[in-house]
Amino acid sequence: MELLRANLYEIKKSGSLKTLGGLLALFHLLQFYLWYDQGHLPLKFVQQGLPMCRSLFETCDWLNVIPFGLLSTFYWTYAIFMGIAALALLLTDLVALGYYLMLIASLCGLVLYFQDLRLSSNEGYFIFMMTFAYMFVPSKHRLMRWMVVSFFVARGMSQASPDWLTGNWYMEHLSLPVKLAEWLAAVSVLVQMIGGAILLFRDGRYFWTGWVSLFAFECANLYMGEVLQGSISLGALLYVAFDELELRKAEREYLYQSFIRPEPSFVWGGILLAFFWCAQLAPMVSMGKAGGGVKAFLDVFALHPEAAHEDCEQHTFAIYKDRVEEIDVKAQISRQASMVCNVYMRFLDLKGTCKQLQENSSDFITLASELQVRNYREKTAVRAFEVADFCNPDLTFKRLSEVEWNTNRDK
Repeated sequence: MELLRANLYEIKKSGSLKTLGGLLALFHLLQFYLWYDQGHLPLKFVQQGLPMCRSLFETCDWLNVIPFGLLSTFYWTYAIFMGIAALALLLTDLVALGYYLMLIASLCGLVLYFQDLRLSSNEGYFIFMMTFAYMFVPSKHRLMRWMVVSFFVARGMSQASPDWLTGNWYMEHLSLPVKLAEWLAAVSVLVQMIGGAILLFRDGRYFWTGWVSLFAFECANLYMGEVLQGSISLGALLYVAFDELELRKAEREYLYQSFIRPEPSFVWGGILLAFFWCAQLAPMVSMGKAGGGVKAFLDVFALHPEAAHEDCEQHTFAIYKDRVEEIDVKAQISRQASMVCNVYMRFLDLKGTCKQLQENSSDFITLASELQVRNYREKTAVRAFEVADFCNPDLTFKRLSEVEWNTNRDK
């Protein structure tokens, strides 16, 4: 409890940290709304009974120990408590109430978030990691600024790849010429990496130049439809601005405050930042067989790439007793470009569609589907799967390449 009281004291004495708590609660509410709008996604995935495991685990069977009714309670508690916490932190002086409600809601949200890898996203990672640091790690003024800067720079690094620099993302969203899209892609990398780093400068000219550049960049992302990413980034930038103004004012009172209660140590914040950057840099380093387990663990905490180097084409047919229809199997959750052609996610989408069609139509028999993936880096094209009976309950992802139609299509 002393840890919680120390963190609560640090938040109470800072208006910008109090505002940050309210903003984090609003970020959680926005994430909940997107889950809700797509059919209560965490609960939907649990009901399908086909969780997508994280790379640390070979099986997700242990997740089934939590009853569905209890998960439903967590789901609604997450939203209600976060809503009250946001109001308490932004509109009242009930900081302790907001802090403890946010703590309970965050634990409920984590249980839901880790149920299925398909719920994972760079934005969700940012929200939960920032919330953890806000709740438990001391020296928040320094740490929160470093965390925001780290995410901007890491996101810029993840985009500094040939896949992103082709400008395809900008051409899809704005219908631009190729060269202009390429330039915009390169500028976006520089703005995030350089603008993010400049937020650490104490010289006001450099700080506000970087801040305005990032703010304009995120407003453009919001305009192009990146609602969750744009909203979270703009909220984080607003906090950084409030924090900068408050720090400049507090410098005059530092000596007095240090006598009342010494400034907390930045050791734990430094450890958290070091862990974050180890995770971001791990994919770029070869660790050999001995370090394979460490690299697999760190990969879980690395940001997803923002651009894809694969394209795919899928044909799916719904087979009924009296007819066959070609259907479009839509993703159950919006995905980043690098995950659009993920074979495991496509497999789970098809299994989810099987269950939905079986429940809605009595004459439905099964799905037949083929997926082809083209890799632009390796200049290869492969058939990921070609299955005649996808709704067969014995068909698992591990057996996907062993089914008869895949291995012997003459039969």
